Amino acid sequence: MSAEELKVTIRYGDLEMSFSGPPEAVYRQIITFMEKTLPAYSLAKKIAFNMDLKDLLEIFSDIFAYDAQEGLFFKISLGQLRSVSDQILLLALRKYLEHRMGRIEAPNISPGELEAALPAKKKTIMNNLTKLVQLELLKRLDRGDYAITPSGVKYLADKFSKKASAGE
Repeated sequence: MSAEELKVTIRYGDLEMSFSGPPEAVYRQIITFMEKTLPAYSLAKKIAFNMDLKDLLEIFSDIFAYDAQEGLFFKISLGQLRSVSDQILLLALRKYLEHRMGRIEAPNISPGELEAALPAKKKTIMNNLTKLVQLELLKRLDRGDYAITPSGVKYLADKFSKKASAGE
């Protein structure tokens, strides 16, 4: 019997797999890899929402401005938005962006910060927070703080991007 071993490495995008063994076994591993892994990888890559900081700042350039001393600040008045939920999400987004920029340690926002920033009553804010968590646009953290989710970022990007406002 021959002790020959076949070694094959496949690179596809940033995915890499190596196979070794008898030729028949390597052949089966390659076919299984190509039939199962590659389509799932390709599909996941197509549906992935992963915007870099530059893209996010560009999308929200009509909403936010930046000052070295103050950080990100609103170019619009939150009061002009009728939806308290959108106001909350934009405040959470600002925290998220400042965190990504390295200006703050964590992207969390507390109910107290929301109460101080919004003209809405505490009960209204809390009810909206509950609704946003149920919609998975915000997540509730252990200490009672909240953070925007990728779904929340995408929701705001779709709603407030320059493209969306140009189409209205």
